Amino acid sequence: MNKQMVMDPFQNVVASGVAIGDMNKFLGTVLEKITLTLGGTFTKAMISKIELKANGKVIFETDGAKLDASNLYLGATADATVLKIDFMDRKAISANARQAGAIDLSVGSGITTLRLEITIAGATSPTLVGFCDVSPPTNDPAEQGIRGLIARRHRASYVVGAAGMFALPIPHVDPAGGGSNYRRIYFYSANMTALKTVREGVTEHELTKLQNEAAQKDNFRVPQANLIVFDPVQDGQLSGRTWDTRPAAGVRSAQYYATFSAGETIVIETEELLPYSAY
Repeated sequence: MNKQMVMDPFQNVVASGVAIGDMNKFLGTVLEKITLTLGGTFTKAMISKIELKANGKVIFETDGAKLDASNLYLGATADATVLKIDFMDRKAISANARQAGAIDLSVGSGITTLRLEITIAGATSPTLVGFCDVSPPTNDPAEQGIRGLIARRHRASYVVGAAGMFALPIPHVDPAGGGSNYRRIYFYSANMTALKTVREGVTEHELTKLQNEAAQKDNFRVPQANLIVFDPVQDGQLSGRTWDTRPAAGVRSAQYYATFSAGETIVIETEELLPYSAY
């Protein structure tokens, strides 16, 4: 962070509708974090959708309650009126690992417009303001490998019909479609009891929910109710830790399996380190 700059006023902050935040004033910087403050009777649970759009393309999508739960898992302080969209990994142990994911908005990035859309459902006299942590672009050779990577967040839902183990439709997971580079995957589920990842036919992670959370606590994560996180970078390191399913990484097959104690509908949200041009 070099500067903390107030966002331009949101437009259409109404009881039910889409509030629009024009973020073009930040073009030319590196966007590290967005901090939103909610007022009136406006709560995070009333944010039914958050979309950050670059050149009209959605590069980050979630909702208020799910974003808050994932922030708390990462160790954020609970605050009923403050919601943060953080593209960096604050607890990573190297400068590059911390900085990876911040959005390069310099001229060479190809991003010419940036807009944040907040869908509000059922608030009374809501207010919404924000500010951003930004830094200047750098030509530091040490950052060349991460500068083009954005912490993109994409989501999917899946209906689990009954108890059992199922392959889950993780966004962009299939190498045949291009694959992806996952920093974390969030599963909003009440009934998931175990997880397993497989690449190239080799099982790499196979843990019960209890075992998964025990490992995360060792790394100062804070497990949340109804949230299971696949977190290959939980030890604060990035290089060689992300779950990469791209053919460029030599991967031809990748699957994610989960076991459930009962049927339910789950939401999957990915945290992917990808360039703007992907997908």
